[in-house]
Amino acid sequence: MDLSTAAGLEALARDTAALLGAQRAEQGNTPGRARIVYADGRALELAPNRPHTKITVSAVLPEQAAAQGLAVEPITLTAQPRPGPGETQDEATARHTADHIRRRLLPYQHGALFWLSPAVGRARTALSALPDRPAERWAITDVPVPRPQKQDQRCAIAWWHTPTGESRAVAPFIADMLRRAGLVTTEPHGSGHVFFAEPPAEQPDARIHVTPAAQDGWDLVDQLTGATVRTYDDAEWAQGIAEGANREYEAARRAGTVSLDLPGLWFELIDKDEFRSLAVELATSGHMPYGLLDVDYTQTPGFLIFGGSEPGVARVARLLEPWGSLRPGDRLEAPAHEAERFDRDLEAYARVLEAPGRTVSIAEHAVRVTFDPAPSMP
Repeated sequence: MDLSTAAGLEALARDTAALLGAQRAEQGNTPGRARIVYADGRALELAPNRPHTKITVSAVLPEQAAAQGLAVEPITLTAQPRPGPGETQDEATARHTADHIRRRLLPYQHGALFWLSPAVGRARTALSALPDRPAERWAITDVPVPRPQKQDQRCAIAWWHTPTGESRAVAPFIADMLRRAGLVTTEPHGSGHVFFAEPPAEQPDARIHVTPAAQDGWDLVDQLTGATVRTYDDAEWAQGIAEGANREYEAARRAGTVSLDLPGLWFELIDKDEFRSLAVELATSGHMPYGLLDVDYTQTPGFLIFGGSEPGVARVARLLEPWGSLRPGDRLEAPAHEAERFDRDLEAYARVLEAPGRTVSIAEHAVRVTFDPAPSMP
């Protein structure tokens, strides 16, 4: 192919687009260029370098990329690679170009477009309300999610980053903040990652589907975020769990409720900002909210925030109980070494919750937080 002509450059773009799985090739926006376009709107531009022995490929980014300081460096490669066995020069050039684009350009273009996506913008705005501490803060990225018999899907995730990894304690509150920002979320069982996405224009017939796992078993896959909620060995059992999860999701959607449940909060307090903020402060300080199904509270104490009988008063309890017990354990029932630990935990809760506009005191069984002025109640 003669890259000095528009027809030659477009022929290279078509052959390269086919190798990349793109939708089409077309003329570029300026003379002497050709464009590769993907079905999802991504685009690449090819231009020959005179005297047409090299090709420059650029990633096309939206106009707002420059305003956010995002850019992807173009790549330059030879237009005359050595053909392989049984390969023509045109085939070798297309193969060589596609290989370099996959390795040197597409990952960076994908990263820039991910950061510019509306979902990430909304997530960043929502999570900016979280504290920012040395070595601890919120983070956003995307990860490949394996699916049997198809290419991996890349899904957006958010989490609370600590020096030891993601925090399971903060995940439910990150998910709640993202839902309040209008996004849909998934919290895989036992994970500190929260998957998120824009809500779909049309609701799927069922949000959670049962699909064969990439290895063994059956995955419960959230159709809205692409995340695997959990994996089961038994298909019938997995189907029953999926049906229950779909009923719960539909009930929440019809009721217009962001969070039916938040660990660490008494159910009547979930939609009250000031009480929810107490739970977030405790969780981001490393304390575990009570009510996570995958946490062993015989080993890890959990906090639970109740409303007081007086307006603007919260009671923060520390719970450590056997599996299956309905009654929270308390200090008087604990052995001496546990009673000392109980007291230390309450003191730690109190230190975290001290702030202007609050009076914090430690009672025998809980921390008492009084808001001043008392928040208005709906």
